Amino acid sequence: MGFADTERNRAAVHEAGHALIAASRGLGVAVIELHGNDGAGGMRLCEEPLELDCVWVLYGGPFAEKVVFKKWATAAIPPERDELLLAHSLCWKMGINSTLEIRDQVETYLREQQDRLELIAARLLEANTVRGAELEELLREKLLD
Repeated sequence: MGFADTERNRAAVHEAGHALIAASRGLGVAVIELHGNDGAGGMRLCEEPLELDCVWVLYGGPFAEKVVFKKWATAAIPPERDELLLAHSLCWKMGINSTLEIRDQVETYLREQQDRLELIAARLLEANTVRGAELEELLREKLLD
């Protein structure tokens, strides 16, 4: 598919990554949204996830950007909003001293599902909102190899 490296495209890929990882963990996604052209977006789940699922979902956004754009975002992120830092802190709180295995699994899954990731991101760019039922439909869609 291919996306230009713009804030809006990064936001769509980022939110799609959160949603794809949430779905892979069996979590219901209520909605994924983009707000305006400034790269702001969000994803809401149908239920409160377990702490470990939170870690996976937090890693989903940044690693989706890395998979699609082949590099980390360069914008400065305040520590209280840095999802990589939040996930790492949550792991320490749970007694997980190394996050490498989780991070590798998230990145590997997103690489394997890159076509679906980009399909969700493209739909989000088109509509600004993807509700849970539509996401489930996109996840069921057969993709061409």
